Amino acid sequence: MHNVGYGVSTDVETYHTARIMMVSMIPFLILQLAKILNSTSGARIVVLVSLIVTLVLLLVYCTYQVFQPWIQNRRYAYLTCTYVQINLLPSLLTAGGRPNLTAIRELFQKIDKNRDNYISVKELRALILGIQIEVGRSNEDEFEAKVMQELDVSSDDRINETEFVKGISKWLVLSRHPADEQDHDRPRFFNTSSKQSRSEQQSLLTQKKEISTTTQKTWFNYVKAALLLLVGTAISVLLGQPLMQTLQEFSSNVNIPSFMVTYVVVPLALNIRQALATITSAREKTEKAISLTFSEIYNGVFMNNMMGLVIFLALVYIRDLSWDVSAEILVVLLICTAMGLFTSFRTKFPFWTSILAFLLYPLSLLIIYVLTEVVGWS
Repeated sequence: MHNVGYGVSTDVETYHTARIMMVSMIPFLILQLAKILNSTSGARIVVLVSLIVTLVLLLVYCTYQVFQPWIQNRRYAYLTCTYVQINLLPSLLTAGGRPNLTAIRELFQKIDKNRDNYISVKELRALILGIQIEVGRSNEDEFEAKVMQELDVSSDDRINETEFVKGISKWLVLSRHPADEQDHDRPRFFNTSSKQSRSEQQSLLTQKKEISTTTQKTWFNYVKAALLLLVGTAISVLLGQPLMQTLQEFSSNVNIPSFMVTYVVVPLALNIRQALATITSAREKTEKAISLTFSEIYNGVFMNNMMGLVIFLALVYIRDLSWDVSAEILVVLLICTAMGLFTSFRTKFPFWTSILAFLLYPLSLLIIYVLTEVVGWS
């Protein structure tokens, strides 16, 4: 995480994703017209217009990523970094903290793409980028040369399995005992004192992944993704009303107010996994890591808003359900717009902004409670 006093800074692409998040507020704003019109037919027309606008925005968002795939590339980089920290690096150590020789050999086989029992310079780059080895140099060629020098004991410009296992095991041991290191230029894992080199390597990782993933995309993947999106939406529409009935029955059976179930229990259950993943990603103290984390949150808000509205408005319009513009819609509009405006024009966030962000959730619950229970606004 790139420190700015007590706070963090992000890259330019991050506030671009924040602006995209704000676009999802357009149908929420349109829905407020139903309160102004104050008629059943007028509300139905507003619902239809909002549904069409939501579908158009969702289609434009997906199409935009086909021709400008930087959003999905950032998401891919975020998922890659999260996977590396959660699954890959811990798997190289045993429960006792010693090098896991079996896992290291399996990693060698995965990196050895051409199955010649050697790792070339090109394949070595995958290791460097994949597990984020650190070295005190900023030049990529020097960096790769240093790693090759450390691992290639036989000096034949390639690394066999024995050399690989011994070299990685040695680095893992040194990473657990940094005070024992005499050569500060030696590659190492998790060197928290080299923040600049870590940031550079994170950036390099993202750039390399962006190049590789972009060249591998096919139209078949796009069509498949679109079909899966449509199928998922259809399933959600069919199960939406039974789900709401189940939640109401659950609330009454366990004697928990429906307000708590709807706005506390269900949101926590749905988002706890993503919250843990973002915390894991944010522990990587680089500007790139925090930028990717913020982008993931903004993209998640956009998709949640769009998919939630599509399902909800489709149910209301198709089944001709009576519905007034709820307090929840207004609160989502206010909170997301406020945060979108705040994050769309800056890349540096002081510490006090985190306190404000934490307070927004209880504040939104308070506003909803006042509007629904005190004012009587449905």
